[in-house]
Amino acid sequence: MRRLSCQTLGSTSVTKENMHLGRFHAVVDHLERHFSEEDLINKLNAAAALDQYNQNRSESHIAEFKNNLSAFFTSSENVAEELLQPYAHQVIDELGLTTLFPPTPRQEINKIVSANSFDSAALAEALRKQAKKYQTKIEYLIQLDKSLRGLSAEYTVVEDNKAEVGLLLPREIVGETLPELTKEFDKISFLARAINELTGEQSYDPRVATISSSWWQIFLEVPIDQVALWAVAIERIVLLFKSNLEIKSLQRQLSEKSMPENILKLISEEVEKKVSSELRQIATDITGQFSKIEDQGRKNEVETQLRQGLHFLAKRLNQGAQVEINVGVPDEPKDPEVKEGEQPDQGVIEANAAARVRISELRKIREIGLKASESSLQVGSNAPLLLEDSSNTPPDSA
Repeated sequence: MRRLSCQTLGSTSVTKENMHLGRFHAVVDHLERHFSEEDLINKLNAAAALDQYNQNRSESHIAEFKNNLSAFFTSSENVAEELLQPYAHQVIDELGLTTLFPPTPRQEINKIVSANSFDSAALAEALRKQAKKYQTKIEYLIQLDKSLRGLSAEYTVVEDNKAEVGLLLPREIVGETLPELTKEFDKISFLARAINELTGEQSYDPRVATISSSWWQIFLEVPIDQVALWAVAIERIVLLFKSNLEIKSLQRQLSEKSMPENILKLISEEVEKKVSSELRQIATDITGQFSKIEDQGRKNEVETQLRQGLHFLAKRLNQGAQVEINVGVPDEPKDPEVKEGEQPDQGVIEANAAARVRISELRKIREIGLKASESSLQVGSNAPLLLEDSSNTPPDSA
């Protein structure tokens, strides 16, 4: 079961007016298709039809009710990976649709069933009332989608056979002045340049695909071959935070018990040293796995740059930032129709076969990126494990 949680979004307000319209439109369209395909309202109303059994309720009627309710739960929890990504997460939250995604529907309906289990008529009425609430939200979404289509609004998705990495950065962390943005972009560039050089890319600086300003949302074009590297980096950082949050939790508990300040400080220093050491190891592992640099001296320099960049990325994730990795996958090719007595075009058949192999590879790469993106939502911003360290600030020349 996929869960959609807004816990890591904090109090940041995300406004449609400031989102990138093309990306916003793409998510809205995907949401409309999701609700159309899952048919949640009709399935919940089918379960609510149990009041027709008031006079003659049997075991088969109860079984039918349970089956209808199960069908609703299954559909409400059948959420595509694309709608679990950080940017889609923000759109869903902004449109007030979070209650239509797991785990909320199951929790709300189970609460209704529990409260009305001895009164079929009351239960049916309560379920219909809940279905109406859901329907109102979905109708608003459908109307929004129609409006965007009617305006021929831009529609932005990742191009086929291309990849991108998006950084979604809270404005209160980055700042809003030009010097603050310049400093942030320099740090992002510092990390991206290290990855490009490490993997042997000819282009030193990645191209910015889109940028918008609800949160600072920066989507960079990256080579498909880099998706695995970015995914490893994100997942390793998330695991790093998970393991050290337990230590921070212990530190808070000790603080509540009036543990001496010097003991708490020692624990905090140990956490910082452990985090820095593990980030260093992550950079070493990534360099060993992905580097195409032959000169050992230069390789060591780029590894240092990568480590500094990962420290910046980890700090931002800990402050509430999110990362989104995606790959554009083409549609499956269609083989030409062959009339009776004719031979198929062997060249087209072979080209389509090769395209299907590539599409299968792209889907696997995309799945790796999407899972890593989803994991970036798991880092909370309530336990600052990384301190600002001037030694990890990229040089002005970066």
